[in-house]
Amino acid sequence: MLFVITLKLMPGQYEDATRLCKHPKIPDDLEIKMFLGLFGKPDVLIIFEAPDPSVAADFAIQFGRVAESTTAVALPIEEFKWTW
Repeated sequence: MLFVITLKLMPGQYEDATRLCKHPKIPDDLEIKMFLGLFGKPDVLIIFEAPDPSVAADFAIQFGRVAESTTAVALPIEEFKWTW
């Protein structure tokens, strides 16, 4: 399963957030596809693959101390069933 995390860094947490983003704890069965810093908000975008939502949550939770985070399941556009 693909997942996307967006991070909006908290004021005063930039140094810790940068350190965490450079050296996150990555579970063995999770693969980072892209880890991007952005100009503007959100500040960080992480695209990763995990076997299930539980593993994704275990990875995502570490960013909560330095950022407002949002995690979503990502699907290739070809898998969407459009009605039009």
